[in-house]
Amino acid sequence: MPMTTREPLGVWLAGLEIGLRSLRHEPALGLKRIGLPVSYWRSREFPYVWRQLECSRGSRVLDLGSPKDLAYMLARRRAYEMVSTDILSQEVDLSRRYAGAQGLAGKGPGKVWSEVQDGRSLSYPSESFDAAYSVSVLEHIPNGGDSAALRELVRVVKPGGTVVVTTPYDQRYRETFVNRAVYERRQVGSDPVFFERHYDDRALAERLFGAVAADVAQLEYWGERRVRVERLLTMLGRLRLAVLPMEALLAAIFLRQVESPTVGHRMAVFFTLRKR
Repeated sequence: MPMTTREPLGVWLAGLEIGLRSLRHEPALGLKRIGLPVSYWRSREFPYVWRQLECSRGSRVLDLGSPKDLAYMLARRRAYEMVSTDILSQEVDLSRRYAGAQGLAGKGPGKVWSEVQDGRSLSYPSESFDAAYSVSVLEHIPNGGDSAALRELVRVVKPGGTVVVTTPYDQRYRETFVNRAVYERRQVGSDPVFFERHYDDRALAERLFGAVAADVAQLEYWGERRVRVERLLTMLGRLRLAVLPMEALLAAIFLRQVESPTVGHRMAVFFTLRKR
């Protein structure tokens, strides 16, 4: 099944396949994925990564902290040797369960190996992967961790290899803090905890593109035009459960590449780096 940036519904079917294949060994996990094969933004992010990864079958590809469904798709459909990482051990355990339920767990082509890694300091040797990607992760790493993680991704990829990233975007750089634990970070006293940043063009250039020995091979801005569907979905709260199976369809209709800020609201940037 081909997947392109024009086919979020193809990703939806691939997500549904994950759920169906998981049912026998992990019924609860299978039903969860059947209920939400792929979410609103992942319906566009996953196909972008899919299109940008031009590695041959059997290539070794690193996933840094992304939603793990894409790793299963790439292992099954392209026979990539996937190494899927996360800073949270519970996410790694869940990834192993999903991979095991689908018969994809292990090392080698067509398999997914999951393990705990801190993206700011990866344990892998330099030039040990053919490509790497990170879907909606860098924006959550506090302080200068986003720059450090991108440097690490470039370091572990072979010369000429690609690093594919998606991250939030806004016309002006901003950071969000919350009064709760975030991923591996716990709240200390009443001090708010860093949650995420939205990059603008200057922050992209300074924090990401300017921090690595790689060239920007491709860059796309994505967002919505007149109808602000993401905002409406957030306002639904728990009622959003009723529309979860339809999120890929909504993404197909409302999420678009935004060439100019005057014709739509830029909400995310997808980019591909080529290591020098």
